[in-house]
Amino acid sequence: MTDFDEFVEKKRLKLPNRRYEYKYPKNVDLIKKLLQECLEKRTSTMWSLYSYRSIAEYMYYGLEMQEVTLEGLRKAVSRIAKENNLEL
Repeated sequence: MTDFDEFVEKKRLKLPNRRYEYKYPKNVDLIKKLLQECLEKRTSTMWSLYSYRSIAEYMYYGLEMQEVTLEGLRKAVSRIAKENNLEL
């Protein structure tokens, strides 16, 4: 790199912060399915337990998908929910 502008332009052209979705595309379908289940349970008495964090904990501890941190997984779940109109 020769100057700061070139450096900034290179950063701008990088993929947005959606690395989890690109690295693990097979998990996106699972996350969508879990989000849909959570939305269906929203009428139950304990609907507040069906959250992005619960999905992330289930994937992290229950399914042992520990490719990223628990918080990183929760953020990915939140991002996927927003992109697919599945917000809780």
